[in-house]
Amino acid sequence: MSGRLKYWGWGLESEGLSGTERDSLLSTLAGDFEIRSTTEGRVPGITDIDLPDSRLAIPPGLSRICTGEPYERILHSFGQSQPDSIRIFARDFAHAPDVVAYPRDESDLVALFEWAGEANAALIPYRGGSSVVGGVTPDTGGGYRGTITVDTSRMNRVLDVDTDSRAARIQGGARGPELEAALKPHGMTLRHFPQSFEHSTLGGWIATRSGGHFATLYTHIDDLVESVTMVTPVGRIGSRRLPGSGAGPSPDRLMLGSEGSLGIITEAWVRLQGRVRFKATAGFRYAGFLEAARAVRAITQAGLYPANVRIVDGVELQVNGAGDGSFTLMVVSFESSDHPVDAWMDRAAECAQDCGGIPDGDRHTDPGAHLKGAVGAWRNAFIRMPYNREALTPLGIISDTFESAITWDRFESFYRAVAGAAQEAIRAATGGEGAVSCRFSHAYPDGPAPYFAFHCAADPASMLDQWWEIKQAVSDAVIANGGTITHHHAIGRDHRPWYEQQRPRLFGDVLARAKEHLDPHGVLNPGALLAVRRP
Repeated sequence: MSGRLKYWGWGLESEGLSGTERDSLLSTLAGDFEIRSTTEGRVPGITDIDLPDSRLAIPPGLSRICTGEPYERILHSFGQSQPDSIRIFARDFAHAPDVVAYPRDESDLVALFEWAGEANAALIPYRGGSSVVGGVTPDTGGGYRGTITVDTSRMNRVLDVDTDSRAARIQGGARGPELEAALKPHGMTLRHFPQSFEHSTLGGWIATRSGGHFATLYTHIDDLVESVTMVTPVGRIGSRRLPGSGAGPSPDRLMLGSEGSLGIITEAWVRLQGRVRFKATAGFRYAGFLEAARAVRAITQAGLYPANVRIVDGVELQVNGAGDGSFTLMVVSFESSDHPVDAWMDRAAECAQDCGGIPDGDRHTDPGAHLKGAVGAWRNAFIRMPYNREALTPLGIISDTFESAITWDRFESFYRAVAGAAQEAIRAATGGEGAVSCRFSHAYPDGPAPYFAFHCAADPASMLDQWWEIKQAVSDAVIANGGTITHHHAIGRDHRPWYEQQRPRLFGDVLARAKEHLDPHGVLNPGALLAVRRP
């Protein structure tokens, strides 16, 4: 990766929407949904930001891995959530970390833990900063005397590749492109591609129970983990590397989803696959979202396990320039490193058409070819989507997402209730209609993962409050209607109130006791996953 990361948005400073892409997005929002800019902000420069003085003095022994340089502190002040974006353009950096540390190995982490305990400083694990739920934002509370953000980017190597077992030992700070580049000469791939792939890491995927693009079967990082190593303030936890084990509760399950609250994941053995040789992709159009959902159910329950099967409603296609709003699109794709996939695609196409689907052009079978039709337009829009928010927030336009999962028997009532709650919340918070859309990000034989997006014009003076009012309403609706507060976006600080409702009470007690034992000073990522509890 060459160039500097933005502190105000997604990716590198040299990347973003083109002028044409930005104009098209704004034109669609204004012309089709009456969502218009309410202000004209600009990116705050480094010198425009009133950065508070650091409250921590870096010990001489840690000066080689720590910095208080302004850009580093500003960059590590936020993740990629909507409230993060609002605060960035409002120049609200009062909570910026005092120090940014770049450990090179586990001994550096141990030294940082010792310093944090002695200095009464919070430690925030960070690598790509891709959290959309406040997971890396250093809003700690709890009376800490300072904050240290721990950037694991120097712990980014592929350490070992076992081609016999098709597994690799990889450091937690390795970004998606780094680990895939190292696996390619071995003819292997991890095959885990979240939308944040370029700027997120293996350790982050494990800590947040990431879901990749592939919509069925081995989509969650959980299924790809063979063993995990995590360093905590009281010692090192490393699980035994095995293809499977029934020896009591799994230590890996304690570390998966721990979100930096129990320790920092330093490396893992992960299961690999051969690189793709055979692929087939097809699109189908439906008159309505629920008809398309029934087709997804048929495909997932047929035991076909496509690499991808997702549906995108007309509103989302329209907002992103991939459709005119008159149809819902299904994309279904199969791939293999071993055998042709035509038979699987043939059966999926039958299921899709039995439920009223109309083919969207010809089937795509060349793994390297550009996709055409609505399928290709949607794929291109999806890749560019992370850049939308940095263009819309300074114009006073809220653009956010939330996702869940629900069983098929409850899906249709869940969908209507949650979509309706989102629309009503926008009216109550802003006085406007806005736009609410839904797609499936993942699907299982027993239920889908609905992924909602909403856009609306906001009052620049109260944009954060309006966002929070909508967020609370939709989160309440998700929990009240039986869904999970998150399918793959993690908990962070934004979701914790609803996670506490979803989580069994006694399990919450056990988790809190585990944190007290592993993190006795309560310094690790306070407020994310668990409420701040000081000893």
